[in-house]
Amino acid sequence: MSSNTTVIANQENVKEESGMKINFKFIGLVIGLLAFIYVYPRVLVNLLGEGNPWTSYLYLYGFGLIFFTIGIWVIRSSGALVLGRGHDSFWYKILLGGFVFFASLHGLWIFLALNTPVKS
Repeated sequence: MSSNTTVIANQENVKEESGMKINFKFIGLVIGLLAFIYVYPRVLVNLLGEGNPWTSYLYLYGFGLIFFTIGIWVIRSSGALVLGRGHDSFWYKILLGGFVFFASLHGLWIFLALNTPVKS
């Protein structure tokens, strides 16, 4: 056994003993999420302005969609939600439908508040 092979074997043993694996996919996801959290509100304010009611709506449901999607991904990848098993498909549709329903209802409310004439 050459010394180079011994060094590689020792490095593999250290990795196995420490039990730490570097998950670059997760680190990339966290860095991307932090970048999005930093940039997204600034883009909204620059495009729409601070006083525009759609700025807060897009801020709320933009971040909500990101974290809702991450939550759905976590429960699906952990096996807590398996589509086609029992009532899981039903509750998955309820979750998605609830998010869309409340986002739509809130959007309609803002639209009507901005475009409905008021007698004074």
